[in-house]
Amino acid sequence: MEKKKPAMYTAPVFLGMAFLLFGIAIIEKLLNLVGMGIPIVDVYPNQILGWAVTLLIFEIALTLRQLVETQL
Repeated sequence: MEKKKPAMYTAPVFLGMAFLLFGIAIIEKLLNLVGMGIPIVDVYPNQILGWAVTLLIFEIALTLRQLVETQL
């Protein structure tokens, strides 16, 4: 009997949220340059970029874990 491979993680939620946060950080930085800001964002663009990088690291870790599991 053939061993069935487990399904790969196909919903990159962390990746999508990271790109969304990158976009928000860029918009916030551009608005800060002209003296404005996004009203609902109370943090610096640098902090938003940090959150986006954290989500990317989680996404990379999940992908690597699944690659290792499928190789076994």
